Amino acid sequence: MKLCVIDFETANRHSASACSVGVMVVENGEVLHEAVYLIKPHVKYAYFDEMNISIHGIRYDDVEHEPEFDQIYPYLKPWFEDSILMAHNASFDMAVLNSLFKLYHIDFKTLKYIDSLEIARKVYPFLRNHKLNTVCEHLEIELNHHEALSDAKGSCLIALNTMALLGDFEVEALIDRLNLRINYII
Repeated sequence: MKLCVIDFETANRHSASACSVGVMVVENGEVLHEAVYLIKPHVKYAYFDEMNISIHGIRYDDVEHEPEFDQIYPYLKPWFEDSILMAHNASFDMAVLNSLFKLYHIDFKTLKYIDSLEIARKVYPFLRNHKLNTVCEHLEIELNHHEALSDAKGSCLIALNTMALLGDFEVEALIDRLNLRINYII
C-alpha cells in the first residue's frame, strides 16, 4: 500500500481557502511522486488574511493565475485513491480536503488517513512538543516550515524514519505496530 502525504496552506481561517498543496507519495520506502501546486482559492474564499500570509508568504498575486482546486484534483486523485493519506496534525489538512470536495462537488471514494503527529507522540514521547518543526529538528530533517511540499516531506520522513526503526517499510505494518488510529473522509 502506498502512503500519500499531503500538506495544505490556506489563505485565511476558512478550510476551503486552500492556496497551496504539497504531495509526497512513497511505497516500500521509495519515493514515487512529489509535487507542489499553488491554488487559486474559490472566489468565495479568496481573501488572504495577513496572519496567514505571515505564516506561509503566499499572497493573492502569487495565485491569481493559478488553477482552482477542481482543476488540480485530477492530478491528485490517482495518488489519493490508491493510498493511505497522511498529514501532520491531519485533522487540519483533512478538513481542508473535505471542504474542497464539498465546495466543488467532487465525488470521491472513501479515503483512509493517519496522522504523523500521532506517530511522533508514540515514538518520541520525550520531545517538548510534537509540532512538525520540533520533530523534524530532532530527526535532523531539513524543513522550510509552512512551504507545502517541505511540510509534506517532513511528515513523510517522520513516517519513514519510524518505519526504519521498526525494520519494515509497509504502511500496514506501521499502522499495526504502533496501533495507529485510521480515520476516514467519507
